[in-house]
Amino acid sequence: MISRLRFGAVALAAAFGSLIAVGSPAAAADDHFWTRSCGSKYYAYADNYIAWTKKYSGGSCSGHAWVRVKVNGDWTKWYHASGKMTLNNDYGEIELSEHKGCADCKPYLLIP
Repeated sequence: MISRLRFGAVALAAAFGSLIAVGSPAAAADDHFWTRSCGSKYYAYADNYIAWTKKYSGGSCSGHAWVRVKVNGDWTKWYHASGKMTLNNDYGEIELSEHKGCADCKPYLLIP
């Protein structure tokens, strides 16, 4: 009887330990920092659930922070704001995101 209890406890501990070790995977993330020729600084971040672009003070650019995401194979339209533009993904995981510092600026691709 004692050996069965000991074996059961060891099996239970091993099973529980494997559950803890596996856990849930962390969301992948990517980021990028750049400075436009006018001296304005930008930072972009994306993971599978959120993407944002932030424009920091300084520099002479009047451009906004721009972002768009690709979800289920389709790109959203570009969204922008004067300081920080954030897109939360309510429709599925973000596959890719693009970020830029003005309407006609070069976009930066992030891969979460």
